[in-house]
Amino acid sequence: MKRKPHAPPGLVAERLGPDRIRLRFYGDAQEEELVVEAIELAEALARLEAPGYPTMPPGELEDEPDDVPNYTTAELPVWSPGGVLVLRRIKLPGPDLLEFSTPSGSVYELPYGRTVAYLRTLLPR
Repeated sequence: MKRKPHAPPGLVAERLGPDRIRLRFYGDAQEEELVVEAIELAEALARLEAPGYPTMPPGELEDEPDDVPNYTTAELPVWSPGGVLVLRRIKLPGPDLLEFSTPSGSVYELPYGRTVAYLRTLLPR
């Protein structure tokens, strides 16, 4: 039997009926809650992995600190409190990151693989 992935540090998510997901982000001094449509979140995550997005393998990036990061971006509407949630998959040498930019301007960076595996357990199939 396959184990359900654990929530990554900084995020707790839950289904709200058949169509919505509550995302609760937390950090050192703040907590933020957003409600999104489950299908919109599924589509945004799929766009981050879609072939054809311009990407460069992490090995081809130079190790200089001022290099521009390699990333793909997807947006989805936020049902509550309103606005747009921006997802950005950042690929640098080392672990991939999934960045969430919320309508309030907060930015949360989480480990990509663990976060996506966790969220997929809540998404429509």
